Amino acid sequence: MPVTLPLVRTSRFLPLFALLGTALLLAACDSDITGTPFDNQQPDTELSVRDTSLLDNLGEDDRLTSTVSVSWIGSDADGYVAAFDVRFYNVAENPGPETGWTRTTRNDSLVLLPIPRGERIADVVFEVRAIDNEGAVDPTPARTAFPIQNAPPTIRLNTFETPPDTTYTVVSFAWTADDPEGLANLDRIEISLNDTLNFTALPADAEFVTLVAQTTGEEAPGTDVEARVFLGRSFQSTEIRVPGFQLDADNTFYVRSVDQTDTTSVREEYAWYAKLPQGDILFVNDYRTNNSPNIQAAHLGLLREYLPADTGIEVWDLSNPRVTGNTGNAPRSDALPPTADPTLTQTLLLFDHIYWVSSNSTVSPSRDNLPFAAGAINEFFEGGGTMMIHSLIAPPSDPDANVGNPAIVLLPLTGLITFPDTLRTNLLRVLPGAELTPQASLPGVSTPLPTLQSTATILTTQPYIADGASIVKLYGADFTAFKQNGQPVTWPGSSIVASMSADQRIGLFSLPLFDERNGNVQIIGADDDPDAGKAAIFLMLESLGFPKQ
Repeated sequence: MPVTLPLVRTSRFLPLFALLGTALLLAACDSDITGTPFDNQQPDTELSVRDTSLLDNLGEDDRLTSTVSVSWIGSDADGYVAAFDVRFYNVAENPGPETGWTRTTRNDSLVLLPIPRGERIADVVFEVRAIDNEGAVDPTPARTAFPIQNAPPTIRLNTFETPPDTTYTVVSFAWTADDPEGLANLDRIEISLNDTLNFTALPADAEFVTLVAQTTGEEAPGTDVEARVFLGRSFQSTEIRVPGFQLDADNTFYVRSVDQTDTTSVREEYAWYAKLPQGDILFVNDYRTNNSPNIQAAHLGLLREYLPADTGIEVWDLSNPRVTGNTGNAPRSDALPPTADPTLTQTLLLFDHIYWVSSNSTVSPSRDNLPFAAGAINEFFEGGGTMMIHSLIAPPSDPDANVGNPAIVLLPLTGLITFPDTLRTNLLRVLPGAELTPQASLPGVSTPLPTLQSTATILTTQPYIADGASIVKLYGADFTAFKQNGQPVTWPGSSIVASMSADQRIGLFSLPLFDERNGNVQIIGADDDPDAGKAAIFLMLESLGFPKQ
């Protein structure tokens, strides 16, 4: 970006005759030559643009932009050029001979010539004068007059912060605006939705905006509503409204910058689909394997069986890209917004309860989806929201990778298990017939939890540690471990596989209730009751305040 007085290389030289004069002077000292020295001669300056005015040579359509490249040269007959003074001013001005000069040792520059605020054109004089090694100044500065015109501002959307292809009724955009005449020349940022003719003004320093559609929840697809504008990543409230936000439809966001002359930048645009939530219950499918559809269908069936018949459930699919291997190697879902706060924070506030099913939450804080959401969940809880999580619990390949994992802070657990040297690391199984034993009563629920058992071999999840008064332990499972020689033994550590926060905000069930291959229930009652596993989840949902039939 050009600066007002940039500096580059210096042009210095000592003429040969000056060197000879110096030698003769030294010789004179040695030979007692006397006399009166010549007065110092003033330096001379020339601009690369030899025309003293370009105003008559360039037509109105040929005006230069306000940023021009200028170079100059100086000479001195009896010394050398030590520096230059430069200045520029409007042709209508008449500055004094010593007014407005700035000294530089450079002999070329990319100069930003001033255009009066609000004007589109200007005629600006540029002058430069040489200063020699004895401080003498060229009395006739080199000059030219430049006819210039305002250059349009610029703006670009920040690629890594554009929304996903589909959002709910909260969406954020970030951009970078600039102006060749300097940021102070920007007057405003203008945005619009689905309209290239009518724009809404934002402050010139706005760089991030969140639009929240003002809905009742009863609008038909394609309905236009106003969007309330919040500025900055701190979600600063404003009274600004943007019309034209279309629900359950494709939308296009337009943004442009405008300078003090009302010159606009080329507009940027971004298209996406805005979805109106279908209810107050958010079902999140974060099961990232090829069997994800089976798990989604099974858990949605359970949820619909528990909830009142008229309850709306919004399904958010975060299962892509799919994970391969035991530890997973896929990045976070691109269906999530790029910023947790404020965008995801405000999205989650659209719902009263969240039912989250995940294939993993503790393997990779940077790739798993739940750690990202965990950083945006506090306001949801503070607003009275509750959350039921079904997630397998597994360690990362590098234990240090979980240091500071937001998901571990969110979940009702205090840590992951460690293996003694006598046992094979990360090899634990729940065998068919292994019991899940209730550890405590559910807060706010009089019905006791049933004793359960597994009908399958489960080796995809581990128990976890859940100590402290802030966590209610709900189920412990009989895990089988293996010695180094392969001999099976009873697992000696923590056996907790289900728990809830004491404040009844969040519950966790870490054993897979359903077989992902076919969706069949694989956790049943110890008395072989096929519905006991689901009944246990129903009781957890009741404790969490999910509405029930």
